[in-house]
This record gives sequence, structure tokens and C-alpha cells, in this order.
Amino acid sequence: MELGRVSNNSLIARIESALAAVRARGATAQFLADVIRGNGRALEGMAYPLINELEKLANDLDIASWHEEDEFLPDLPSILSKVDRWLHQLPRDAA
Repeated sequence: MELGRVSNNSLIARIESALAAVRARGATAQFLADVIRGNGRALEGMAYPLINELEKLANDLDIASWHEEDEFLPDLPSILSKVDRWLHQLPRDAA
């Protein structure tokens, strides 16, 4: 690994940590959107459909965050499930 380069596994771990924080209600949907954008765009070897999905998920989380003051967010659990599926498709570093 080059000096200053963050591995895909580290970037993905950051996203997974943010996802867990949102599920535990320790972070907001907006926080997760920002983490997905910041870390997801730095991933190497991303297929174009995964990049498109990154943007769609982040946008969906943005919209959910507009309604976070409401106690009931019916769309957030489905968005978080989509984030899970997206994460499992991301290119990981060789062990």
C-alpha cells in the first residue's frame, strides 16, 4: 500500500461503523450520507453501477434526514438495508 493511501477495507469499515451508529441511534442519516460520500468516493476499483448506487443511497439518506425530527421514519430501515447490500458488493483489499 502506498504511503498516504487508505485501503478499501479501512474505508468500508468507516462506512460500516457509521451504519451501525445510525442503527443504534447514535448518529443521523445525514452523518451516514456524508460518510458514504466521503469514503465511498475514495474506494478503488469501483464498478460504475456501484458508484451510481453510492450517490442514490446518499441522496436517499439526505431526504430521510430532512424528516429525522419525526419519530417515525418508515423509509430509513429500507435505506439501511440497501446500504448493507451495497457494502457487500464493494471491492475489498486482498487479505
